Amino acid sequence: MRLSLTWYLPGTPASVLLLVAAIAVATGCRSVQKSSPATPPASAVGADGQSQQVTPASGKLPEAAVAAEGGPLHDRSVEPATFRLNYPDDNIDWLTGTHVVAVVNGAPVFASEILQRQHRALLTARDQMPLAQFRALQEDLIKKQLSGYVDRKLMAEALRNDLDADRQEFLDTQLEKIFIEQELPQLLQSHQVDSIIQLKKKLVREGLTLEVLKEDFQQQQAAMEYLRQKARPRTTFAPTEMTAWYRQHLADFATTPRVRWRQILVTHKKQGGPQAARVVIDTVKEKLEAGQDFADVAKVHSDGPAAGDGGQWDWTDRASFSDDRVEKALFETAKGTVSEVFEGAGFFQMVVATQRQDGGPEKFEAVQSKIEEKLSEQERLKEMERVVNDLKQAAQITTVFDRPGQPFLKKVTRLLPTAESDPGPAADPPAKKARVIPEKE
Repeated sequence: MRLSLTWYLPGTPASVLLLVAAIAVATGCRSVQKSSPATPPASAVGADGQSQQVTPASGKLPEAAVAAEGGPLHDRSVEPATFRLNYPDDNIDWLTGTHVVAVVNGAPVFASEILQRQHRALLTARDQMPLAQFRALQEDLIKKQLSGYVDRKLMAEALRNDLDADRQEFLDTQLEKIFIEQELPQLLQSHQVDSIIQLKKKLVREGLTLEVLKEDFQQQQAAMEYLRQKARPRTTFAPTEMTAWYRQHLADFATTPRVRWRQILVTHKKQGGPQAARVVIDTVKEKLEAGQDFADVAKVHSDGPAAGDGGQWDWTDRASFSDDRVEKALFETAKGTVSEVFEGAGFFQMVVATQRQDGGPEKFEAVQSKIEEKLSEQERLKEMERVVNDLKQAAQITTVFDRPGQPFLKKVTRLLPTAESDPGPAADPPAKKARVIPEKE
């Protein structure tokens, strides 16, 4: 299952979550049972040719649908007859008219709700490709984003179901305030306008409304708050668990052999010819054999670009050396051992390794903090999946992409391995523990 709703990250406006959390802390919350749909939805199957009609639980048309039909966004009294869960006709696309792509607990999800964030790009694409190709692009986007949208919808609804009417009103007031203070300035900036009136006009040209974007923002924030309240990831890990994870992921910490080294380079060109260069390199060799410091000799006699730094080169991967003789001298002799004189095309040189790393995985002690971060991230993802799956298991979800016996958004279980012990390098793989999480094909 791909979750589009990420964990509470530093980039998330903290004031949003703090204000929402204050609802439960300051005023308390109660569990409210979900009301049953006034008219139970028919079993909707769209992709197999069986057309069904779906009545929303509330009996009212969502604001996104009213906007799509051209009606006022604030009119919540529109009474739809039915919703049909099926594909658009061949001569229209997913955004022409009102198309229900899913029904979640009796409430319809419209194609326009899924595609609204890509609406600007889709308007451009519509003028640049045939209708069939444009429809395929829309359908691919819907399929990729539908699962994440349903996840957010379920979590946002669950948060509200835990609040009575007064607290829901308080929640809406706070989210409205945060939208105006934080999200609205970003929308003005991204659309390069200076006023709300200009922004609304520009959004209309893009097929959007400010109200729709506000509802999307509020749903996102409510879902994140629900996830923050319900998910309980571990934050501490036993040394044996971290060691086991380290051994199972050695490839993640692999390093390549590399060396820091010094070079004395004597070129024919700068010394006035090969004979003069030979005299200089012989002098260098004598001084080094007499015990003089390599760096001091390099500053005096080297023609190389690093001469001023005593011939010092920074970390260089073993594979970067084109001369096998130099590579072996730096990696296969004791560190600090000065090489013999190597003659090349137009130069002589001598080298010495000052620091060396032989490659292989980094030591556990050096990467322990990284391992804790990776384990924490895994725990966050597992908890996200658990929270969402708990809601999906209790939800009624039908999509236009369902096939008989093959729902598009599956509610299944799979095994998720956990590393809790150190198996040792020759031990059998640890037994897998079953954990219920949703999976989408």
